[in-house]
Amino acid sequence: MSLGWLPGREIKVIRRAPFGDPTIYLVDSTEISLRQDESRMIKVEPIYPAPLSVVPKGTYVVLNFMAGKFFTYKTASLGIEIGKEIQVLSDTLNCKVSVMVGEKKFLINHGMAQKILVERKK
Repeated sequence: MSLGWLPGREIKVIRRAPFGDPTIYLVDSTEISLRQDESRMIKVEPIYPAPLSVVPKGTYVVLNFMAGKFFTYKTASLGIEIGKEIQVLSDTLNCKVSVMVGEKKFLINHGMAQKILVERKK
């Protein structure tokens, strides 16, 4: 709590180490680095729209991409398009996110998942 981790505070993921540990967070104007075992003790909820890389298991709708045309073509080839449903099958603290689009299951790397904005399906 002395570092600014208080209820109702907005916390932003700045970057993760290549294998997902540690993660650097931004709380107010302070960058804080925490290992996975430490960060698991803090309950947070994403603010939507959120990057696919930070959402928990569940079903989401793709809202936007934070990238250019090449990225949009690449995601379309996987079946990931704006307005489509995507199901997150695994927790996203690892380097890859396990997803299912339609009947296809595959892994998306963290960098790509960071550029896909989603919202929880209602």
